[in-house]
Amino acid sequence: MTVLIVGGDYVASFKQLIATQHNARIEHWSGRAKGFNKRQLPHETQLIIVICDFINHNFANSIKDQANRNGIPLVYCHRSVNELKRKLKDIYPTDKDSCCNSFCEQRNLTRKYH
Repeated sequence: MTVLIVGGDYVASFKQLIATQHNARIEHWSGRAKGFNKRQLPHETQLIIVICDFINHNFANSIKDQANRNGIPLVYCHRSVNELKRKLKDIYPTDKDSCCNSFCEQRNLTRKYH
């Protein structure tokens, strides 16, 4: 499974959350360069996370169109890891206990993200 994160400059917390919960390969496109509008999605992409605060409308529309053509779910998120957690629970239901504990225990970030 490949998860594509689009937008954002500092996505380490998003990558950590996805890696601990879904054991997925993560690719990040910042969207800052001109060529990103013409890029094609990786073939094995099964989820796209769009960080809305950091990309322009043309790039967001390009990603949305490609995702719709390929049947890939999109998650729109702002800079909040908690918002991403909540939205991922709706798409990929998990055990209540394992969802948060694996993330917080691994890096001891309980106070920072809760």
